[in-house]
Amino acid sequence: MLAVAFLIIAASAIAAYARGRGGSPWMWGTAAVVGYFLFAYVVPLFVRFAPDSDANILLVMGGFLWVGAVAFSARHLLGIGRTKPTSMWTCPNCKFLNQRYAVQCEACKQPYGEPVPPAQLT
Repeated sequence: MLAVAFLIIAASAIAAYARGRGGSPWMWGTAAVVGYFLFAYVVPLFVRFAPDSDANILLVMGGFLWVGAVAFSARHLLGIGRTKPTSMWTCPNCKFLNQRYAVQCEACKQPYGEPVPPAQLT
């Protein structure tokens, strides 16, 4: 039950980051949830473990690591080619107050700033 609550909260946060960074919230949230269930529930159907091993705990931990990797990717890889705001910002188009992680307006999808030149990305 606690794992399901964690998964709901994590998938919601990942979707919010993806939306603010210009990615698809459905795709990123689904990638986190499906990956978790693959680790925790599908792998044991195909791989035999000793009955007294801690393999189930390790598989659930692997699912949590997968969700963490998806969250890390959504946070740091999406929107890498856009300038980042330093604080909360108001969209000049629709006046929506966006979070500081959003590189595009969450309401009207207008970008925060100009694209970063390719030489500055490395």
